[in-house]
Amino acid sequence: MCGLLAAIDDVWTTQRGGAAHDPNVPLLSDADSLRNTTKILHHRGPDGYQVSSGTVGNSTPTPARWSMGHTRLAIVDPSNRFADMPFNLEFPTEGGKKIVHLAANGEVYNHIEVYDECVKAGWETPKISGSDCESIAHAYAKFGGPKTAAMLDGMFAFVIFEEDAQTGKVKAFAARDPVGIKPLYYGRTKCSTSSDDAAAYIFSSELKALVGHCDPSTVVAIPPGHYWTPEEGLVCYYNPEWLRNDDYAPWEDESHNVTDDDVREAFSKAVKKRMMSDVDYGFFLSGGVDSCIVAHDLLPFWREERAAIGDDRPISTYTVGMENSPDVMAAKAMVDALGGEKHVQHNIRSFTPDEVFDLIPKIVYHMETYEAELIRSAIPNWLLAERAAQDVKMVLTGEGADELFAGYLYFQDAPSPRHAQNELRRIYGMLGNINLHRTDRMTMAHGLEARVPFLDTEFTRLAMSIDPSRKMVDREAVMTNSRGREKTFLRELFEGPNDNGHSIPRPVLWRAKAMQCEGVGEDWVSILQRKVSSLVSDAEMADAHITYPVNTPHTKEELYYRRIYDENFHGLEHVVKPWEGGGRAMGAAWKSDMYTREGLKNTNLLSHSLQQKAAFSTTTSSSRSFSTAAQSVEGPAVSIQNFDMEAYNAALESGYSDFEASLTLGGDDRSLIKTDVRTNKYHIKPVPIENTSVFRGSCTGNPPTQRGYDAAMELFAKLEGLEGKDLCSAVQAVYDDHRSRLSALLNLPEGTEVVLCPSGSDAEYIPIAIARALKGDDVHITNGITQLSEIGAGSAPAAVGKYFSTHVPLVGRLSGEREVLSGFENLGGITVSARDNEGNVVDAATEMDNFAEEAFARGAYPIIHGVFGGKTGLRDSKMAPSLEGGDKSLSVVDACQGRFSTDELHEWLNQDSLVLFTASKFYQAPPFCGAVLIPKGVADKLRGTPAPQPHTMFDAEGLGGFLTEKEMPPCLQSWGEMLGQERRSNVGLALRWEAGLAGMEALSHVPDDVRIAAVDNWAGTVSNMVNGEDNLDAWCTERSIVSIRVQKGDGWLSMSELRDLYRWMSMDVSGLVPDATAEEKEALSQSTYIGQPVHVSDSHAIVRIALGVESLVSYLDDSNSTLQEDQAVVKKLAAIGKHFATLKDSGH
Repeated sequence: MCGLLAAIDDVWTTQRGGAAHDPNVPLLSDADSLRNTTKILHHRGPDGYQVSSGTVGNSTPTPARWSMGHTRLAIVDPSNRFADMPFNLEFPTEGGKKIVHLAANGEVYNHIEVYDECVKAGWETPKISGSDCESIAHAYAKFGGPKTAAMLDGMFAFVIFEEDAQTGKVKAFAARDPVGIKPLYYGRTKCSTSSDDAAAYIFSSELKALVGHCDPSTVVAIPPGHYWTPEEGLVCYYNPEWLRNDDYAPWEDESHNVTDDDVREAFSKAVKKRMMSDVDYGFFLSGGVDSCIVAHDLLPFWREERAAIGDDRPISTYTVGMENSPDVMAAKAMVDALGGEKHVQHNIRSFTPDEVFDLIPKIVYHMETYEAELIRSAIPNWLLAERAAQDVKMVLTGEGADELFAGYLYFQDAPSPRHAQNELRRIYGMLGNINLHRTDRMTMAHGLEARVPFLDTEFTRLAMSIDPSRKMVDREAVMTNSRGREKTFLRELFEGPNDNGHSIPRPVLWRAKAMQCEGVGEDWVSILQRKVSSLVSDAEMADAHITYPVNTPHTKEELYYRRIYDENFHGLEHVVKPWEGGGRAMGAAWKSDMYTREGLKNTNLLSHSLQQKAAFSTTTSSSRSFSTAAQSVEGPAVSIQNFDMEAYNAALESGYSDFEASLTLGGDDRSLIKTDVRTNKYHIKPVPIENTSVFRGSCTGNPPTQRGYDAAMELFAKLEGLEGKDLCSAVQAVYDDHRSRLSALLNLPEGTEVVLCPSGSDAEYIPIAIARALKGDDVHITNGITQLSEIGAGSAPAAVGKYFSTHVPLVGRLSGEREVLSGFENLGGITVSARDNEGNVVDAATEMDNFAEEAFARGAYPIIHGVFGGKTGLRDSKMAPSLEGGDKSLSVVDACQGRFSTDELHEWLNQDSLVLFTASKFYQAPPFCGAVLIPKGVADKLRGTPAPQPHTMFDAEGLGGFLTEKEMPPCLQSWGEMLGQERRSNVGLALRWEAGLAGMEALSHVPDDVRIAAVDNWAGTVSNMVNGEDNLDAWCTERSIVSIRVQKGDGWLSMSELRDLYRWMSMDVSGLVPDATAEEKEALSQSTYIGQPVHVSDSHAIVRIALGVESLVSYLDDSNSTLQEDQAVVKKLAAIGKHFATLKDSGH
């Protein structure tokens, strides 16, 4: 087991022509860089370290450079230095020779047979070592890469560079084992010249060795069962019928007969081949049935092996857990059943929660993931591997049985054997990203190899050919720990004694499946979650979708891990493949109430009779589950519809009034009040802030202003007591009024029509539907999104028809069964970042022009976005028009910030652009309320156009989950007829729009030129205030948003540090800084709200001061008083920056 690093010039990209290779690839041009980067992988191979480099081929003007680094964990032929890699081997060929450079990681259990096959085929070159991996090079030289990968039986990842000395031809080949037990990543470097071609390919066992060498966007994990060549890319070589064929069912063939003895024999063979070792080894014993089965079969083989050499030492085994935990007590019983200390040296690594919290950053660094379910299990796994590595170099584990025999508790809800079989295939396919990822990283972090007999490919083939009806789970049996529970088939296979006469104790054999994070202590997960959640502020959580638009964290626990990952692997978030829905069970084709994102709901299921019945145990509560849906209060003022009940009850439970609860209705998860903190995920309450606080955060979500709150309450009183048709009629009248008022306030050209939407994110669905209406459903629609990091996290998924939230406004909580809206399938698209890694603005206009031309060339219909005001106020240089009035392309201007002039709006509408607008940014409506402005030219075409196909687009699983006919303008009357839902009304959206319109009307008397001049004066003055502080810099000023970076030594505060600053800005922290001056303490005591931090470059992040409608009204009325508030904000920013270390040390 080892760590590998490899790099080679790209000699295959034809675009390069005869250009010289890029000299600025450190791994190819700098020996120190190669050595130092290889040493990053030292933990994977502490027994040997070697690097090689050179040139291959005859490319002009210079040959291709290559390099390899390798760290060795010596298990087979450990004392032979000829077994150290990289191997640089010469093989004779007819008329010449092949030179093969090989770096490999893993174990090839059939390496003798592989070499013998070479000999049988006429191979005459002898091996130079006993290394199992050397056989890979011989087979490659004889049979080529694809056949070699398919021949290997084991766990492996390898890279080969080959040169034909006669022709100068250069080849590169990389492969990963069928299941993904061993990792392998690759990426490409960018040329330091003006060329866009890649300079080199780089491969590594772990991401950490690629950081700083590869363009992060190019980094990918080679999938399990795939090989790679520069000519073919990734190619699947392992795709057995049971995995690829949905209809695979050999058990239905009478001639198919797999007996229990066949399964047991296949498993014994799998265990025996994994004993291949020239060093001491042991096994992990979690006390779960899987590891106990491994021990059950391993012990007789071990004793036979030892007896042959006259060694009667016991085998070492390792268990981790809290005192009296289910795993520890079951493992003790299993050791006793195997003969006790005479045959088994049992090493228990006990731990307490407090001792491991400080390890989490190190664990996430080695895990190279932010998947929460995985990290929970990784923490005890780290301790286990650390202890085992003190004694042995290799262990056997029980990983993989659950994926073959339906071992997880949610299988009790599988509706049929076919469902169970397909779910097993799904979770098997994730093993390389989840279980095996954890097993490799946590063991190899300590120079320890883990082998997994359950995932032997032959055993897997046999197990997956068994009738899945034998794997079905009975819910009642789960509750009673009896036959019929999960993995009953497997348990019964190993119910009898092994060859030594030892049996698995019944309480162990029939105990519940516990993931390691649960088995080590029933309350361990809840303790962990409480601790890490306390390290994440509500404000950070509220901004998670902005900070992390890819795989956005849904809980504070997830955000904590993500923050650590981002600090180490920024730009590589796409490499992580988390569970759909936040956990293994959530991606199943059926619903189960056994698990949530936080883990197993009822941890009492894990307890068993072997645990001590003491006055205390590790369990502090019977369940980690909770419900945000309290009983509804009798007689709400406005009729509450079913889809609104969760939001309504959560707000009431948090102490808000009927009206305030109604402000949160008809939205998505961003509007929900979290009962533990009484705010939504933006750290916002549905009430105005205190008069003594200063608010300058209108660039994100807003609490209601007093003006908006009063206006919405007045509307609420008018709706009071209405229900059914009466409520629907009243809301229809409200929306008609809102459209009319909005048209007047924006001075919309005659014929412009308005769709009202729950938010700016779901407004993205409307252009797609319009495109379908204009072009039909037989034209491919592709959507181009700009300023990816500066727009809402929901915009990009919505632009390709995907759900972006756990909740849908007119449905409520999603079941998790759908990812794409009905009728929105098969959309394409691209995204363009706002800035590059250095913070420079990306030329989005050119990117969109190229995107449109490519779409036209292939007969597709492009939707082309431009953003007029992102998080920092950034505006794209061009807002493209809709071509031919929308017949050739559709233009969308994202003006959701609302920071534009009437002239600018008219310019967009006059070029037939759709405009996305919200009143919940600059105009400070509560979150959220959006609109799509449809220009006259497009609206006229839609009036005579039937509703687009397929009509499922308007079902509750499509647009019907977001809109009713009431939100539709006249030009979309045919849509309204399809939407129907005459008995549904989005009351919350009506209230929020009323609040937003009140803000717009407060400025309606102010001419554009006066408003623009005031904003410019304010921004200039505030920028000067900021730059007047020694440790602040007004990094970017765009209209009414001032983006600020805060100095720290010779650099700037990072994203994670600014999250702390952001949290402290809303708190009185004057008492935490004893050495602050009186002026500083006054500033530190002020409660201020600013815009959340934004990552804008690799060197720094920024926070924002943003002018909103209320502060602009105040500035126009009394600029001095308003600027005094701004001065208070700036002074507090500066004081926090100056005393940052003291505040950080305070622990607040």
